[in-house]
Amino acid sequence: MATLGTFVAACSDGRTPTQLDRPSFDQTQNSVDGAEFGFTAGWLKGQTVQFFYHKPFFCATPVADGGPVGSTTACEAGSDGTVDPRPGKIPILFVMTPLGFRPAESTLQCPIVGHCINHPSTIDLSRLFGAGAANAPLPAHSHIVDQAEGNFWELHVIGVKDPATWDQVVAGKSLAAVRALQAADPTGTKITPEILTDVYLFFDVRPGAGM
Repeated sequence: MATLGTFVAACSDGRTPTQLDRPSFDQTQNSVDGAEFGFTAGWLKGQTVQFFYHKPFFCATPVADGGPVGSTTACEAGSDGTVDPRPGKIPILFVMTPLGFRPAESTLQCPIVGHCINHPSTIDLSRLFGAGAANAPLPAHSHIVDQAEGNFWELHVIGVKDPATWDQVVAGKSLAAVRALQAADPTGTKITPEILTDVYLFFDVRPGAGM
Protein backbone atom coordinates (compact mmCIF):
# COMPACT_ATOMS: atom_id res chain seq x y z
CA MET A 1 0.00 0.00 0.00
CA ALA A 2 1.30 3.45 -0.87
CA THR A 3 2.16 5.76 1.99
CA LEU A 4 0.10 8.89 2.45
CA GLY A 5 3.08 11.04 1.47
CA THR A 6 3.46 9.21 -1.84
CA PHE A 7 -0.28 9.39 -2.43
CA VAL A 8 -0.63 13.12 -1.79
CA ALA A 9 2.57 14.03 -3.62
CA ALA A 10 1.50 12.10 -6.70
CA CYS A 11 -1.93 13.73 -6.73
CA SER A 12 -0.74 17.27 -6.00
CA ASP A 13 -0.50 19.85 -8.75
CA GLY A 14 1.58 22.32 -6.76
CA ARG A 15 -1.06 25.05 -6.70
CA THR A 16 -2.73 26.58 -3.70
CA PRO A 17 -6.44 26.02 -3.05
CA THR A 18 -7.21 29.64 -3.95
CA GLN A 19 -6.05 29.28 -7.55
CA LEU A 20 -9.43 28.42 -9.06
CA ASP A 21 -8.53 28.93 -12.70
CA ARG A 22 -10.25 25.94 -14.32
CA PRO A 23 -13.70 26.11 -15.97
CA SER A 24 -14.92 23.35 -13.62
CA PHE A 25 -14.80 25.93 -10.82
CA ASP A 26 -17.26 28.29 -12.46
CA GLN A 27 -18.39 29.89 -9.22
CA THR A 28 -20.34 32.91 -8.10
CA GLN A 29 -20.39 34.76 -4.81
CA ASN A 30 -23.90 33.53 -3.97
CA SER A 31 -24.19 31.11 -1.07
CA VAL A 32 -26.64 28.99 0.93
CA ASP A 33 -25.59 28.24 4.52
CA GLY A 34 -22.07 29.28 3.60
CA ALA A 35 -21.95 27.16 0.43
CA GLU A 36 -20.92 28.50 -2.94
CA PHE A 37 -22.93 28.15 -6.13
CA GLY A 38 -21.00 26.53 -8.97
CA PHE A 39 -20.20 23.52 -11.10
CA THR A 40 -17.89 20.59 -11.65
CA ALA A 41 -18.04 18.05 -14.43
CA GLY A 42 -19.12 14.45 -13.88
CA TRP A 43 -19.60 11.29 -15.92
CA LEU A 44 -22.94 9.58 -16.48
CA LYS A 45 -23.36 6.49 -18.69
CA GLY A 46 -20.60 7.43 -21.13
CA GLN A 47 -21.32 11.16 -21.23
CA THR A 48 -19.90 14.22 -19.53
CA VAL A 49 -22.50 16.09 -17.49
CA GLN A 50 -22.43 19.05 -15.12
CA PHE A 51 -22.97 18.93 -11.37
CA PHE A 52 -24.49 22.13 -9.96
CA TYR A 53 -23.64 22.63 -6.29
CA HIS A 54 -25.60 24.97 -4.04
CA LYS A 55 -25.56 23.52 -0.52
CA PRO A 56 -22.76 22.48 1.86
CA PHE A 57 -21.37 18.97 2.19
CA PHE A 58 -22.51 16.84 5.14
CA CYS A 59 -20.40 14.63 7.44
CA ALA A 60 -21.41 13.50 10.92
CA THR A 61 -20.19 11.13 13.62
CA PRO A 62 -20.31 8.48 14.96
CA VAL A 63 -19.33 6.25 12.04
CA ALA A 64 -20.19 2.58 11.72
CA ASP A 65 -16.92 1.13 13.01
CA GLY A 66 -17.12 3.23 16.18
CA GLY A 67 -13.64 4.65 15.68
CA PRO A 68 -12.58 8.28 15.98
CA VAL A 69 -12.68 10.69 13.05
CA GLY A 70 -9.65 12.96 13.09
CA SER A 71 -10.33 15.37 10.24
CA THR A 72 -11.29 18.98 10.81
CA THR A 73 -14.43 18.38 8.73
CA ALA A 74 -15.65 15.19 10.53
CA CYS A 75 -15.35 13.43 7.15
CA GLU A 76 -13.65 10.04 6.75
CA ALA A 77 -13.16 7.19 4.29
CA GLY A 78 -13.05 3.54 5.29
CA SER A 79 -16.22 3.25 7.37
CA ASP A 80 -19.85 3.86 6.54
CA GLY A 81 -21.63 6.74 8.21
CA THR A 82 -24.49 6.25 10.65
CA VAL A 83 -26.14 9.67 10.27
CA ASP A 84 -27.80 10.55 6.96
CA PRO A 85 -28.55 14.14 5.92
CA ARG A 86 -32.14 13.25 5.02
CA PRO A 87 -34.52 10.27 5.22
CA GLY A 88 -35.11 7.90 2.33
CA LYS A 89 -32.91 6.33 -0.32
CA ILE A 90 -29.82 8.37 -1.19
CA PRO A 91 -28.04 7.88 -4.55
CA ILE A 92 -24.34 7.07 -4.76
CA LEU A 93 -21.59 9.32 -6.10
CA PHE A 94 -18.55 7.26 -7.08
CA VAL A 95 -15.39 9.27 -6.46
CA MET A 96 -12.66 8.00 -8.78
CA THR A 97 -9.33 8.69 -7.09
CA PRO A 98 -5.87 8.08 -8.57
CA LEU A 99 -3.55 6.40 -6.06
CA GLY A 100 0.20 6.93 -6.32
CA PHE A 101 0.26 8.87 -9.60
CA ARG A 102 -0.96 12.14 -11.08
CA PRO A 103 -3.01 11.72 -14.28
CA ALA A 104 -3.50 14.39 -16.92
CA GLU A 105 -5.23 17.37 -15.35
CA SER A 106 -7.87 17.36 -18.09
CA THR A 107 -9.12 14.04 -16.68
CA LEU A 108 -9.54 15.36 -13.11
CA GLN A 109 -12.82 17.09 -12.36
CA CYS A 110 -11.55 18.25 -8.95
CA PRO A 111 -7.84 18.75 -9.71
CA ILE A 112 -6.78 20.91 -6.75
CA VAL A 113 -5.78 18.90 -3.68
CA GLY A 114 -7.64 20.19 -0.63
CA HIS A 115 -10.20 22.22 -2.56
CA CYS A 116 -13.26 21.50 -4.67
CA ILE A 117 -16.51 23.42 -4.57
CA ASN A 118 -18.68 22.42 -1.58
CA HIS A 119 -16.46 19.39 -0.87
CA PRO A 120 -14.68 18.87 2.47
CA SER A 121 -11.16 20.30 2.44
CA THR A 122 -9.83 17.51 4.66
CA ILE A 123 -10.71 13.87 5.18
CA ASP A 124 -9.62 11.19 7.65
CA LEU A 125 -7.82 8.52 5.61
CA SER A 126 -6.28 6.75 8.61
CA ARG A 127 -8.37 3.63 8.03
CA LEU A 128 -6.64 3.30 4.65
CA PHE A 129 -3.16 4.79 5.16
CA GLY A 130 -2.52 4.75 8.92
CA ALA A 131 -2.63 7.21 11.79
CA GLY A 132 -0.65 9.91 10.00
CA ALA A 133 -3.50 10.35 7.51
CA ALA A 134 -6.16 11.31 10.05
CA ASN A 135 -6.46 14.86 8.69
CA ALA A 136 -5.37 14.57 5.06
CA PRO A 137 -6.18 17.11 2.34
CA LEU A 138 -8.95 15.97 0.04
CA PRO A 139 -7.30 14.14 -2.89
CA ALA A 140 -7.74 15.16 -6.51
CA HIS A 141 -10.44 13.07 -8.18
CA SER A 142 -13.23 12.71 -10.72
CA HIS A 143 -16.90 11.72 -10.39
CA ILE A 144 -19.21 9.03 -11.76
CA VAL A 145 -22.96 8.75 -11.21
CA ASP A 146 -25.40 6.23 -12.65
CA GLN A 147 -28.57 8.31 -12.51
CA ALA A 148 -29.68 11.92 -12.87
CA GLU A 149 -30.84 13.22 -9.50
CA GLY A 150 -30.81 16.44 -7.55
CA ASN A 151 -30.27 16.20 -3.80
CA PHE A 152 -27.73 14.71 -1.40
CA TRP A 153 -25.41 12.01 -2.73
CA GLU A 154 -23.49 9.48 -0.63
CA LEU A 155 -19.80 9.21 -1.54
CA HIS A 156 -18.18 5.86 -2.29
CA VAL A 157 -14.48 6.08 -3.16
CA ILE A 158 -12.88 3.85 -5.80
CA GLY A 159 -9.10 3.99 -5.99
CA VAL A 160 -7.33 3.59 -9.33
CA LYS A 161 -3.74 2.39 -8.99
CA ASP A 162 -2.14 2.80 -12.41
CA PRO A 163 -2.38 5.20 -15.37
CA ALA A 164 -3.54 2.57 -17.87
CA THR A 165 -6.55 1.69 -15.73
CA TRP A 166 -7.28 5.37 -15.17
CA ASP A 167 -7.30 5.91 -18.93
CA GLN A 168 -9.90 3.15 -19.28
CA VAL A 169 -12.08 4.80 -16.62
CA VAL A 170 -11.81 8.12 -18.46
CA ALA A 171 -12.65 6.51 -21.80
CA GLY A 172 -15.65 4.65 -20.38
CA LYS A 173 -17.12 7.53 -18.37
CA SER A 174 -19.57 5.14 -16.71
CA LEU A 175 -20.19 2.92 -13.73
CA ALA A 176 -20.54 -0.03 -16.12
CA ALA A 177 -16.96 0.50 -17.32
CA VAL A 178 -15.72 0.67 -13.73
CA ARG A 179 -17.58 -2.51 -12.80
CA ALA A 180 -15.99 -4.32 -15.75
CA LEU A 181 -12.52 -3.22 -14.63
CA GLN A 182 -13.24 -4.36 -11.07
CA ALA A 183 -14.54 -7.72 -12.27
CA ALA A 184 -11.37 -8.25 -14.32
CA ASP A 185 -9.19 -7.42 -11.28
CA PRO A 186 -10.64 -9.41 -8.33
CA THR A 187 -7.50 -8.94 -6.21
CA GLY A 188 -7.70 -5.15 -6.47
CA THR A 189 -4.23 -4.80 -7.97
CA LYS A 190 -5.28 -2.05 -10.39
CA ILE A 191 -8.59 -0.78 -9.05
CA THR A 192 -10.11 -1.06 -5.58
CA PRO A 193 -13.56 -2.14 -4.50
CA GLU A 194 -15.83 0.59 -3.20
CA ILE A 195 -14.58 2.30 -0.05
CA LEU A 196 -17.41 3.54 2.15
CA THR A 197 -17.38 7.03 3.69
CA ASP A 198 -19.51 9.27 5.90
CA VAL A 199 -19.44 12.04 3.25
CA TYR A 200 -22.46 13.45 1.40
CA LEU A 201 -22.47 16.15 -1.29
CA PHE A 202 -25.48 18.13 -2.49
CA PHE A 203 -25.77 18.78 -6.24
CA ASP A 204 -28.06 18.52 -9.26
CA VAL A 205 -27.04 16.60 -12.39
CA ARG A 206 -27.46 18.72 -15.50
CA PRO A 207 -26.75 18.10 -19.19
CA GLY A 208 -23.21 18.84 -20.30
CA ALA A 209 -20.86 18.35 -23.21
CA GLY A 210 -21.81 15.33 -25.26
CA MET A 211 -25.42 15.17 -24.02
